[in-house]
Amino acid sequence: MELFSEIYNCYYQIVDRILKEAEKNPVTEKEIRRICTDMGFAESSLYVLPKLVNGEWQLLSFDKTAGRSRTAAHGAMPFTLLQRSWIRTLMQDERFRLFFTDEELPVLERYVEDAGILWNAEDFRFYDRYDGGDDYPSFAYRQHFQTLLTAISRRQYVHISYQSMKGHRITHRYLPLKLEYSVKNDQFRLLAVPENERHSIYIRIINLCGITEVRLLPRYDQEDYDFEKVIRKSYYHEPVRLLIRNRRNALERAMLHFANYEKRTRKADTDTWECLIYYNSSMETELLIEILSFGPAIQVLGPESFLAQVKARMKRQMEQLSSAKSSPS
Repeated sequence: MELFSEIYNCYYQIVDRILKEAEKNPVTEKEIRRICTDMGFAESSLYVLPKLVNGEWQLLSFDKTAGRSRTAAHGAMPFTLLQRSWIRTLMQDERFRLFFTDEELPVLERYVEDAGILWNAEDFRFYDRYDGGDDYPSFAYRQHFQTLLTAISRRQYVHISYQSMKGHRITHRYLPLKLEYSVKNDQFRLLAVPENERHSIYIRIINLCGITEVRLLPRYDQEDYDFEKVIRKSYYHEPVRLLIRNRRNALERAMLHFANYEKRTRKADTDTWECLIYYNSSMETELLIEILSFGPAIQVLGPESFLAQVKARMKRQMEQLSSAKSSPS
């Protein structure tokens, strides 16, 4: 969060937006929470709100339940040399290029050509994910990815042909909802609903590596409909309940690690936080592995079905470790 400086991070953008709103009309705590959630994470208000309301940052002047801005908001900030170095470093990642066209990439490369590289991609070795991730440099893969991005932003239907995990070839029309990245598998996957099944809770999950064809269709979803509700309907009734002890920066690491999940976080005491993570059957195994990777910094409180899986996996790991120690070298 502090890589560049406080005026460039997400919290700066959130506070700048709050000040712009407060210049027009006084903002309430409820409005501040809404802006924090819209522009940051669900837990951003836990950090921003107290500092604004209690006057620590001296940016808002509160009168009863609402505050006015004490300072004028300012415009867009120029990129620093460090920021351009950051961008140039990220450009080494093949996934970064998925989000830009062949026309945009040369422009971006020229913009950062005078900046140094902070690290090399080969400096990192991953131990916690499977080999054989998606073929990101593939021309066809990039085309499929960018077509789906376009369809998601326009709420446009697409024709997709893909190979299922069981080897079946499936061709259908879908309304794409969003793209997700699996850290464990090093793969992107599409969440979509089949045409004429928009209100179904059974969301199709399609691995991008299995797609052989994707084509935009001349049909858009015109109805004002919250597709996030479709995803929420697929969640289990009870979320995973975690207790995070903020040791070795565990809270910030957990918030970044679980950023792709819908969650709610509240402070339990001075250095402990309760986090609720909402999930469905397709997310369960990956979420389980991710939680276990934090070791004693995170305690699973429930639900019982998920807790039983944690205990079973830990028991298997202990048995495997015991077997490895007892076997002759």
